[in-house]
Amino acid sequence: MLIQETFGAPKIIAPNEAHLACVLLLDTSGSMTGAPIDNLNRALQVFREKVALDELASRRVDIAIVEFNNDARVVQDFTPIAQMEPVTLYANGMTYMGAGIDLAIDMVKARNQFYNSVGTPVFRPWIFMITDGAPTDDIENAARRVREEESKGTHGKLKFFALGVGEYDRETLFRLTNRVMELTDMNFYGIFDWMSESMVAISVSRVGEEIRLGDLPENARVVPADW
Repeated sequence: MLIQETFGAPKIIAPNEAHLACVLLLDTSGSMTGAPIDNLNRALQVFREKVALDELASRRVDIAIVEFNNDARVVQDFTPIAQMEPVTLYANGMTYMGAGIDLAIDMVKARNQFYNSVGTPVFRPWIFMITDGAPTDDIENAARRVREEESKGTHGKLKFFALGVGEYDRETLFRLTNRVMELTDMNFYGIFDWMSESMVAISVSRVGEEIRLGDLPENARVVPADW
């Protein structure tokens, strides 16, 4: 079976093959207005095109997009990367990061349950968050959930990445995860190239295998925990 799709039901290609669920969790608060949100929109489109070019990744990587500003909202539910629709994000409002994280975790857990229901092997899901500020809602529950999911089992049940840009809050990001990165500018193309290469590498690996991710672009770095 190549494609399983019914009205109102989750979309999946090649359910007999291992799948990776990835939520792009994006800060679209008012501080992202202008060049930041414009660059992010363009980088998202390039990301989709690059991952979809790889035959295996186009079948095995399912992407969802969640934004957070005055609330958290699903911009695009899980869909095979090759079937992603172009999106245009708009910046406004506050930074309800906690609500966004809770929604993203709920989504990857539900997606993995769906995979299990159709007998699809699963790679450890990703949540990749991009933010340029501090949360304006309570993140205590979200932080607890991230840490719990990352610590389950031998390698954890989730990989949560936090990418800070501009005047982001380092302390907040380290409350969430040790996978904290930052950009030196608002050019998102390189980090999305890194993500696309990572998606392709995961899609050709074996479920449960730990793979080494490639080097970050020149304008990105891993932030040390003892910053």
